[in-house]
Amino acid sequence: MNILVKRTRIKYRNARERACYNIMDIEYHLKTLACDGLIWCLQEMPDTSQAEEILISHYLHKYREIQVYDDIYEPQTPSTTATY
Repeated sequence: MNILVKRTRIKYRNARERACYNIMDIEYHLKTLACDGLIWCLQEMPDTSQAEEILISHYLHKYREIQVYDDIYEPQTPSTTATY
C-alpha cells in the first residue's frame, strides 16, 4: 500500500475517533480531505460504515478534478517516462 494512502487513512481514523463517530464531524473531515485532493485514499477502506462510503463517493465525484493521485503534482515528461 502506498505510504500516502496509509498516512491518510491513519489520520482519518484518528479524526473519526476524536469526533466520537459523529457523522456531521466525519462529513467535515471527508470534505476537507476531498478539498485537499486525498479522498481517493479512503476508497474501499475496510472499516468504513455505509454512511461514510456514501459520503466518500459523493465527495470523490464532486471534487474529482482536484484529486491528486499517488501524490503526483507535476505531469510526466518524456525524460521521466519509461520507454520499452
